[in-house]
Amino acid sequence: MTTSRWTHTGSTPVAAAICALLAAAVYSNTVTASFQFDDYLYVIDYCRTHGLESFFPPHGTRYLTYLTFALNYLAGGLNVAGYHIVNLSIHIINGVLVYLLAMSLIRSPRLAERDLPAFHIALLAALLFIAHPVQTEAVTYITQRFASLATLLYLLALTAYLKYRANDGKSFGAKAAFYIVALLSAYAAQVTKEISFTLPFVMLCVEFAFFKGPLLPRLIRLVPFMLAMAVIPWILFGPGTGSAIGGEVMDLQLKDLRDISRHDYLVTQFRVIMTYLRLLVLPVGQNIEYDYQMFHSILVPEVLASFVFICVLFFGAVYLFFRFLKGGGAYLALISAGTLWFFITISVESSIVPIKDLIFEHRLYLPAAGAAIVASAAVFFIAGRFSRAENAGRTLAAACVLLVLPLSVSAYMRNGVWNSEVTLYEDAVAKSPAKERVRYNLAWAYHRAGELDKAIEHYNEDLRLAPEKDKAHYNLGLIYRDRGEKEKAERHFTEALRRKPDPAGYYNLAMLYHSGGELDKAISSYEKAITGKPDYEDAHYNLGAALMDRGDLERAALHFSAVIRMNPASADALYNLGRVYAREGDRRRAALAFSEALRLKPGMAEARAELVKLGGGL
Repeated sequence: MTTSRWTHTGSTPVAAAICALLAAAVYSNTVTASFQFDDYLYVIDYCRTHGLESFFPPHGTRYLTYLTFALNYLAGGLNVAGYHIVNLSIHIINGVLVYLLAMSLIRSPRLAERDLPAFHIALLAALLFIAHPVQTEAVTYITQRFASLATLLYLLALTAYLKYRANDGKSFGAKAAFYIVALLSAYAAQVTKEISFTLPFVMLCVEFAFFKGPLLPRLIRLVPFMLAMAVIPWILFGPGTGSAIGGEVMDLQLKDLRDISRHDYLVTQFRVIMTYLRLLVLPVGQNIEYDYQMFHSILVPEVLASFVFICVLFFGAVYLFFRFLKGGGAYLALISAGTLWFFITISVESSIVPIKDLIFEHRLYLPAAGAAIVASAAVFFIAGRFSRAENAGRTLAAACVLLVLPLSVSAYMRNGVWNSEVTLYEDAVAKSPAKERVRYNLAWAYHRAGELDKAIEHYNEDLRLAPEKDKAHYNLGLIYRDRGEKEKAERHFTEALRRKPDPAGYYNLAMLYHSGGELDKAISSYEKAITGKPDYEDAHYNLGAALMDRGDLERAALHFSAVIRMNPASADALYNLGRVYAREGDRRRAALAFSEALRLKPGMAEARAELVKLGGGL
């Protein structure tokens, strides 16, 4: 068959430019969107406590993503724009890789002679991938660089392997280079996020579905990739990984494995996958926190119906591919491959590996690449039934108007919800009003934004949903303390400590008593805070101050000295230690303490005045 001129219309640079322009437009309102949710744990706190030196030698789960966060922090601190620019750049690259993946599949030996409009199909798939609003969580939510970066490496490994396998006259050196890029990307993906575990299996499927040749050489070239499947299990279950980069994530993952029933999680995921499919087809009602129940039996009607539908879809895709092999239309191969891609790539997070959070939209990011290829192939398949191949350009234009444009507008509007913690969780509470964590996060967002009346309202609503929520009581105590409402503050601090004894809770209760002149209660609470956290510098300092106020100078000196041992640059502790010595009549030691405080803080007028009193003025 002669190849149509429509098969090779367009070029990769043109496609890349179109993808970049679309992504920039859709995500133009996200550059200043605030840090959200787990960003405080996995980005802000992690970068503040882990210097770049802790990343070498490379080790730990999700290592590469944490490294990119650290480099972002090194380059611009906590300027949120830098993090969003990197996330958007990754999304653009992924769109181009979806284009290259589709092009490579269409030009593979089994499809190359089928005269498909390769450029148009591949470009539409890339644009659908970029514009779909369900992708916003993986792009705009900074933490979910875990998903987008893993997808980049996943797609890069597969497209490089397809380039290596292509019979397009490349030199041995060029083919070797593509093979090495594919291999390095496959292993890098394994230390970016656990969704990459399925990559070697997908490469195996692609090799045998779209290429031909003797069996043994094909298996041999895939062996190094198949060995990559051992990386993630080794990281999670091998020796000495708990203190590695990402150790906190690993601990949570292992806890979920212990605490959550695999059966119940699997049964529930049949319903979750139906929600994912609905979001891909009709992306309305998107939510950062779905209020999703755990199911315990496949015989529940909605679960059983979901299971049957998924089986029909999966085995239907398998049937379509075998029909293609027996001479069916080439579009069947793309639709089948994209559908199976969806099920294989979603399987890590939606099967028997339990995760505490049953559903999150960012888990669709990698599976959406297959869904985009399915949608694009279906569009051109349907259009081909009513028009000639020469009309592929018109089909692409119509699809951009009818599909890409509405999806882009929807994604842009969804991105507006991510503008701040308040807007994000107001949206979430409107959609999941009975979910406790959503209510608490909205209260905390109002608290941080200084809208304290609204914060109080939602903390109280949170306590109605979860009466044992110690954090809500604790934060209410902080608000009432700052407002001077001592009785309410004391009640909430006490309730928080009854539910969960905590050094910070005892410290804040002590501060409340201290400010009210209740020294005995303050001293008792400071001591409890220090018992729970012996190196609690602020608790030692304020306990020293309370003891000095009560006249217990010997013990006050012990606690000020403890502060100085922990923080030799504490001019305030030295000043107060000097005051203790002065009151004890030890003029020499008092003068030394005041002098050292002045050396550390030359503008400390109180220390200078005390030295003048001692006759050692400067």
